[in-house]
Amino acid sequence: MSGLKWSRIRPQRALRALRARWRGGDEGGIAVLVCVVLAGGVLLGMGALAIDVGRLYAEREELQSGADAAAVAVAEQCARDAGRCGTAPLTTARRYADVNAKDGTSAVETLCGRTSGGLPSCPPPATNLTACIGDPPATSVYVEARTLSRRPGGSTLLPPILAQTLLGRADYAGAEVRACARAAWGPPLRARGLGLTISLCEWRQATAEGTAFAPAPPATAPASAEVALYLHTTTARHCTTRGSGGDNPGGFGWLDDLDDSCSVMIEADGTYGGDPGVSASQECQEVLEGLRGDGALAYLPIFRAVAGTGQNTVYTIEGFAPFVITGYALPGFSEASSLTGRQYCSGSDKCVYGYFTRALIPVKGTIGGPDLGASIVTLIG
Repeated sequence: MSGLKWSRIRPQRALRALRARWRGGDEGGIAVLVCVVLAGGVLLGMGALAIDVGRLYAEREELQSGADAAAVAVAEQCARDAGRCGTAPLTTARRYADVNAKDGTSAVETLCGRTSGGLPSCPPPATNLTACIGDPPATSVYVEARTLSRRPGGSTLLPPILAQTLLGRADYAGAEVRACARAAWGPPLRARGLGLTISLCEWRQATAEGTAFAPAPPATAPASAEVALYLHTTTARHCTTRGSGGDNPGGFGWLDDLDDSCSVMIEADGTYGGDPGVSASQECQEVLEGLRGDGALAYLPIFRAVAGTGQNTVYTIEGFAPFVITGYALPGFSEASSLTGRQYCSGSDKCVYGYFTRALIPVKGTIGGPDLGASIVTLIG
């Protein structure tokens, strides 16, 4: 029995001793291997690739977000200011670029474009990946913002963490990172408008052929800017082209409202069903009441042609026009003007009061419709 016990114990001890010698040998080999790799710069090179290059990409993302925001903000300012871009477009661009940087600071190296004033023409683009995507538009207005990395201390170099430790890179102080964005503005091709459409004739009369617009809210419009858009009238008027007092296509009509919201998604040059009846739906009454009470903008689809009668009426849409509703006189639904206190229509005359203005539609969309006062801004490069 004693011999049997020793035969079982002694091999186990020998195996443990052998394992200990193996482990000691591995640790020494790994230490030597790490020293060789470090001396050859492999790990440092991999670290520089993972950390320093990663920082450059992260910085580029921040700068690109800042350039996008700056270009859109200045383009919106230009669109509201008839292309003159306000009093301090560069200040606006810097503010939006800084907000998009994690350290709260970045540089706007160039702010340029094609506008009615306020911005210089753009210099030649960069010849590398920091340039805006594509070429600038050949004729339409646009803004271009080029951003540059900047540290809180003012340096435009993004300092390295590991790259400077590589062989032959002791003098490497960092890299400048750049980004570019381009935004354009113009009349929308497609947008959601009020379920009320008026004729191009009425719009031309009210805006002196597109040359006279009232200031947009929250500014107060002059009383002289207010007009009455007629749906039905017994008075001879320039835009009345249908008989029996009907003001169609000279006046307005109600577009088919499929979702009962008194709003319709419209595309310029498209055709849409409607009804020139004088009564407003319950939904449209509520919308008109809210717009008048808030002094808010409505975007009216403007039609250039009309066909059919009654519920078979079809309107061909020209574009969109910003309009502030101040009052209305409709069957069982009437309010005097909130601007002048006047009631323009009475008796069998039916109309909506307000004034046309220039304004920016605060949604994304496609540029391409005729200029009737409404604009949208979109990134183009």
